[in-house]
Amino acid sequence: TDPKAEMEATIRALFEPAQNNKDHAVCKFLGRYSWLKEQLDMDESRLPYSSCEEFERVIGDIKPVSAVLVFPTYFMNSPASMFGHTMINIETETQSPLLFPSIHYSAITDETNGLVFALKGLFGYYKGYYSIQPYYQELQDYSDISQRDIWEYPMNLRKEEVLRLLKHLWEMRDIYAEYYFFDENCSFNLLFLIEAAVPSLHLVEKFPGWALPIDMIRAIQQEHLIEDV
Repeated sequence: TDPKAEMEATIRALFEPAQNNKDHAVCKFLGRYSWLKEQLDMDESRLPYSSCEEFERVIGDIKPVSAVLVFPTYFMNSPASMFGHTMINIETETQSPLLFPSIHYSAITDETNGLVFALKGLFGYYKGYYSIQPYYQELQDYSDISQRDIWEYPMNLRKEEVLRLLKHLWEMRDIYAEYYFFDENCSFNLLFLIEAAVPSLHLVEKFPGWALPIDMIRAIQQEHLIEDV
């Protein structure tokens, strides 16, 4: 509720000691730390830790180079999927496209009734989390099983921008927000990641009422981030 106080608390935490790198604020809030370091020209020698070894290992394994916005289209047999879905694939140097990490934001539930899911989703009864899984699993679910068309939109994000996106995703691990079917949904929450990648963008404020996947794609296209279809 107080962004200024939160920022000051974050800066204090960066300079506080911790028993190990993994539990330190530098690693917990890696996206914030990287941005603050750029803005404030921090003296890293004064910090107990100046990098997150765990994150560096992950990035060293996948070697991210670019990002692709992915849109599995509408599925009218399920009320929960009547507007489609969106996710972001991270293209890497070494992996097959089928193994690209695919980023989602979704409601966590074991509800099997699509209508009940949609109704509860309207009123924020579910917790929403970011998650990552290999792209081939998404192809199995959306294309092979549901027989939905899947559109891919390569984005012209630079390598350092993709890294900023992943740093923000890293600090959102195990953090949930209430999931709302029409506005704070799978599409809307991906906009936060794209804004973290390119801080000059203001995509979130374009959706004060609702955020449908196709409208989210159009908004990103208007910012000239999509280079191909």
